[in-house]
Amino acid sequence: MKKIVPDPPSLDLTETTTASTSFGTNRMFSVREGIPAEEALLHAGQLLRCAEATVSDALDHLTLNDRSIVAGAGQHIETARALIDAVIDGGGVQRIFSD
Repeated sequence: MKKIVPDPPSLDLTETTTASTSFGTNRMFSVREGIPAEEALLHAGQLLRCAEATVSDALDHLTLNDRSIVAGAGQHIETARALIDAVIDGGGVQRIFSD
């Protein structure tokens, strides 16, 4: 039996690198071109871990309404980190940082 839809191509990040990408207010900062994708994902995951810790600490000092808003942001950060970790783990990348 023939498949109607072919299997998607596998994702190989070994030869993938970053493009120069500006960010921040007035695009003042940028990601440098040529960083290996696996390394960029590892560092992005670490940045998200730091953001999670910041949110966790902030929740202890906020009013109930503000806590709800910050907790929602924390869930978004946690989800983004889980997605990055899933890509890293699925690709067999050696982790530099631990939880």
